[in-house]
Amino acid sequence: MNRANRAAAEKAVREYNREVDRVNQHNRRVVQEHNRQVAQYSQKRRAAVSKYNQAVRTHNAQVERERQRRLSALRSLTTTRYSEVSASSFDLSERFDRIEPGADADILAAAERESSNSAAVAYALNADAEAPAEVTHDTGILDYLADLSQDLCDRWKGALFALNPANTDAARHFCTSVREIFTEILDRWALDADVIAADPAYEKTPNGTPSRRAKIRYLLKQKGADSPAMLGFVEKDIEDILQLFPVFNKATHGAAGAISFASLKALRQRVEGGIMFLATIAS
Repeated sequence: MNRANRAAAEKAVREYNREVDRVNQHNRRVVQEHNRQVAQYSQKRRAAVSKYNQAVRTHNAQVERERQRRLSALRSLTTTRYSEVSASSFDLSERFDRIEPGADADILAAAERESSNSAAVAYALNADAEAPAEVTHDTGILDYLADLSQDLCDRWKGALFALNPANTDAARHFCTSVREIFTEILDRWALDADVIAADPAYEKTPNGTPSRRAKIRYLLKQKGADSPAMLGFVEKDIEDILQLFPVFNKATHGAAGAISFASLKALRQRVEGGIMFLATIAS
C-alpha cells in the first residue's frame, strides 16, 4: 500500500473512531437522562405513596375516633326521658353499619360523623346533670352557605343568634331556618328537570315534583354512591334531625322548662353536621 492510500485509510479509521465515540457519548447521555428520570419518578412515587399512606392513617384514626365516640354515646343512653330521640339514634347507627365498605370515602366518613353527632345530641338531651358544652370547631358552614346564598347565610346567623335557653321563640326560628336550608341545598344541586331526566320513574311529592328521596338518590348517583343502604342512611339522617324539632319546641314551651345550654350546643352541632353532610353529597 502506498503512502497516499495508507494515509487515507488511517484518516478513515480516525473518522470512524470519532463517530463511534460520538455515538457512544450520545448513548451514555440518553442512558443517564433515562436513569435520572427513573430516579426522579421513583422519588415522586415514593413521596406520593408516603403521603397517601399518611392520609390513610389519619383517616383511619379519625374514623376510629368517631366510631368510639358513637358507641360510647350510645352505651350511655340508659334513660328514657327522650325515648324517641334515643331510638332514632340507635336506628341511624344500625343503618350506618349496613353501608358497604366500598362506599365513597368522603361520604362514608361524613356518615360516620353524622351517626356520632346523633348519638351525642341524644346523650345531651338525656343527661341528668348540666354539663359544660364543648366549644364547637369551625365547620366551614358559613362559608358554604354564603357561596350558596347570602340569604341562607344570614338566616343561619340569625338562627344561631336566637339559639339560647332564654328565648322562647328559638325553636320556631331555628327549625324554620334549618328546613329552608335543607330544601334550598336540594333544590339548588338537584334541579327538578335533572332529577326527572335521570329517572323518569322518580318518586313524586303530592304535587308531582321530585320528592326529597328522589333528589337525594339523584345526588348520590352522581357520586356513584346510590346504594340502598346509603340512600336509606341519608334519608334517615335528615329525618333524625327534623324529629328533634318537635322535641326542641316542647322543651322550650312545655312544662319541662327551657332546654339546657349543653343540649342546645349539641343540637347546633347536630344540625351543622347534617347541613355539611348534605353539602358533601351535593358538591
